[in-house]
Amino acid sequence: MNNELGKEIEISISGIRNLIEAIKTAHGFDLGCFALTFFKRSIIRAMQINELKGFDTLTDKLITDKTFFEKFLSDINVECTEFFRDPAFWRYFRDEMLPSLDKKDTRIKIWIPGCSSGEELITSAIIINEAGLKHKTEILATDISQFIIQNLEKRVYSSKNIEISETNYQRFNEGKASLSRHILPVKNGFRIKNDIYENIEFSLYKYQDAQRIRGFNVIIFRNIFIYYTQQYQEMLLGLFANNLAYNGYLVVGNMENISWCKDYYKFTEINKNEKIYKKTG
Repeated sequence: MNNELGKEIEISISGIRNLIEAIKTAHGFDLGCFALTFFKRSIIRAMQINELKGFDTLTDKLITDKTFFEKFLSDINVECTEFFRDPAFWRYFRDEMLPSLDKKDTRIKIWIPGCSSGEELITSAIIINEAGLKHKTEILATDISQFIIQNLEKRVYSSKNIEISETNYQRFNEGKASLSRHILPVKNGFRIKNDIYENIEFSLYKYQDAQRIRGFNVIIFRNIFIYYTQQYQEMLLGLFANNLAYNGYLVVGNMENISWCKDYYKFTEINKNEKIYKKTG
C-alpha cells in the first residue's frame, strides 16, 4: 500500500457533494450528515485501505458494488479501539447510573447507536454482567452497515489494543480483577466470551426509522456528535430525546457541546466532566 496516497488525492467539495448525491440515489443513504472535513478524511482513508488511486474509481465502485459500499460504510465509521476507555465514566456508569435504574420488577433498556467496532458495547455489557443485572437488562446495538454488524457478531478482536484495554480495566476496578476473565485467546487476537452477549440484540438501523424504538433508560453515544453537521446533531438530539424514557440518561462524552441544540432544554446535566444528562423535560 502507498502510505503517501492521501497526499496525492485531490478531492473537491463539489466532488464530495456529487458523491453524496450519487450514493443517495444508488443506495438510499444520505452521507451528507457527516461534517465535510471528517468525511473527506474518511474518503481518503477508505481509498488507502482499498488501494484505490483515483476518486472516480472509488465513486464508480461505490455506486455499482453493493458489497463494496457496505465495506465503505465500515471504513468511514468512527471507531473507539479501546475497551473501558475513560475509566472514570465507566465507574460512574456502574456506581451511579445502574443502581438508580435497578428497581424491583423493572427492566433496564440500553441503546448504543453507532456501535461501530463494539468496544463501548462490550464494556457496558461486561459491567452489567459483573453487577448481576444481565437478567433484567436489554441492550440494543445498532449501526448503518451490515458489514459492521456481521463483524461484531464474530466476537473476535485484534490483540493490538489488549494492553491499553487491560490498563483501562485495571483502573476501572482498582486492580481487583483482570480483563482476561471475560476473553479467550484465539489466533492473532482474542474472543469475547459468549455469556457477555446473552442480552444484546444487534440491528441494522437507519436513523430515519426512529419511531420503531422507544423507552430507553440509557443511550450511550460518546464523542461522536462532533463528526456530524450541526443540522444532523440537532436531529440526533431530538431523536434521543424522543427515545429516552423520563429520567433516562444520555451520555455524549467529554468532548461534546450540545447546549446550542433546540432540544437541549429537555435535559439536565448531571455530570459535567463526562457530559451525562438526564431527560427531565
